Amino acid sequence: MKFNPDSPFLYYGSRVVDLLILNIMWAVGCIPLVTIGPATIAAFTVTLKMAERRESYGVVSQFWRAYVKNLKHGVPLTLIAGVVLYGAWLDIQLFNNLEKNALPFLIIAIIVLIVLFMHYIYVFPLEARYENTMLRNLVNSRKIFIRFFPRTLGLIGILVIQVLLFMGINEVLFYISLFCLPILMIFTTSQVVMPIFRKIEKDGKASDGLTISQEGPSINY
Repeated sequence: MKFNPDSPFLYYGSRVVDLLILNIMWAVGCIPLVTIGPATIAAFTVTLKMAERRESYGVVSQFWRAYVKNLKHGVPLTLIAGVVLYGAWLDIQLFNNLEKNALPFLIIAIIVLIVLFMHYIYVFPLEARYENTMLRNLVNSRKIFIRFFPRTLGLIGILVIQVLLFMGINEVLFYISLFCLPILMIFTTSQVVMPIFRKIEKDGKASDGLTISQEGPSINY
């Protein structure tokens, strides 16, 4: 039988192996919890290239180079999210433990979590692809969330289904999820967000102020 190095079976098989390796590296990169941000940005750096089929070298080298490069923004993003989540958790605890006038604390917690989600759902792929300030990428994440709201809802639905399939069915799938679920969610997000990035790059500046230049130093890789 003739060996075909360009066969779809080999291509997609190698992508699965790359993603499993990438999941391990992401987990290792997250061991000091403060580096969850850099590890996630680095993982997006690789998966966004996969979405474009433009990988230039091994996933290990790509990941660790991007990891080191993005410590400056990734660590602060982790700390900000941690502080906001802790504040929301405190509000929920107050709601659960106060007997009177507790509802406002729950409302505040929900609003805070929604605002955090809007600013964070796209910030890591933005950090992975574009040379921008951290604040600009947070703002751009919110604008993409609003401008492409139907696609965002679709992405959220897919991610929720993935979590439920792996963590809500049985114990075996739960343990399997430790080796593949994080990178599967990152890869899925990359597949959804890459067409959005291409559209924004093509359209230029929009009426809502969202602009990502395709020229010059704005592309991060």
